[in-house]
Amino acid sequence: MSKELRFPNINSMIISGRLTRDVELRYLQTGTPVAKLSLAFNRNYQKNGEWQQETGYIDVVVWNKRAEQCAEYLHKGSPVLVEGYLKTHTYVDKNEQNRKVTEIVSSKVSFLEKESYGSTSNEEFQPSGNDNNKNTKQSQPVAEVTDDDVPF
Repeated sequence: MSKELRFPNINSMIISGRLTRDVELRYLQTGTPVAKLSLAFNRNYQKNGEWQQETGYIDVVVWNKRAEQCAEYLHKGSPVLVEGYLKTHTYVDKNEQNRKVTEIVSSKVSFLEKESYGSTSNEEFQPSGNDNNKNTKQSQPVAEVTDDDVPF
């Protein structure tokens, strides 16, 4: 007698960090904007009683109007908060090698610098994913970020 395993399908990411390079914006043949962000993030942990810091890197894909906003207002070193899901895909590169890429597909990107989008308010432009709520604005808290937070 076997029991069916009830396992939740959860694929949700929330991560903050700084861009490691300027935003790469391109347009699909349909005219849909898509941007690629490269994000550096830190993890602090204790080893043998001493605090250590580990830096990780991940690419983020942003779609539609939010992709254009990211390209316009963000630059290398900009702090952001990204919400989305993990996606892995494979492809064959120009040298006929199989490559595997894991990235975050964003549903929301929050700019953490007040000056990032030309305003001193904390307004958040949303969404970047499916564009279901075009031109929706929500108030978001702005995190205090210092130069010590930059992982590079």
